[in-house]
Amino acid sequence: MRTLFALILIGLTATTGNLSTRAFAAESVTNRPSIAIWRDSGGMPAPGTESAGPHLRIAIWNDGRVLYSADGTNQWSHNLRVGQIDTNRVAALRKAVAETGVFDLEGTTYLVPDAPRVCVLLDFGDQQQMLYWDEVETPGYGININPQPHHRRFIRTWKDVNALALAAIPAESQPWTNRFDRPPASWRLKRPIQSR
Repeated sequence: MRTLFALILIGLTATTGNLSTRAFAAESVTNRPSIAIWRDSGGMPAPGTESAGPHLRIAIWNDGRVLYSADGTNQWSHNLRVGQIDTNRVAALRKAVAETGVFDLEGTTYLVPDAPRVCVLLDFGDQQQMLYWDEVETPGYGININPQPHHRRFIRTWKDVNALALAAIPAESQPWTNRFDRPPASWRLKRPIQSR
């Protein structure tokens, strides 16, 4: 499985679609993407500061549009870029994501009060999934208080899905001049009900 995963990652990174300059207005974001990863909030803000979020990591539509953070995978900002990948590449990405087992996870929500909340949306038509986590891996905190096999599987799958999505960032892109203020309601497939 790991070898297949690595080969798919290499293939996704190597394949580049043509950059489309067709209109990608703010209302285009309201159409639910096939894959989206965003942070709703950065948790409880420090006194005198604003909450950090929402911010988009990446969103990929079935037609190959890709909107992503221009500041790197571990940085949250409103600085976004937009590009285009081939629809065959989107189909290969969806297949690789499904093979991670993300649609068969025992638990889908692992949150801590007043902590950051990161969301993963997967809408493949006949298969849908919504994951919530804070991406904090400190021992004795949140999902790592008493990690069971299904918790470790969730973390591994979360990382695999993120890596696959980020490998699909197009080689060519342009700045996106609009702002990702809040994901539309259509992006929320289910409420974040805490898993065991």
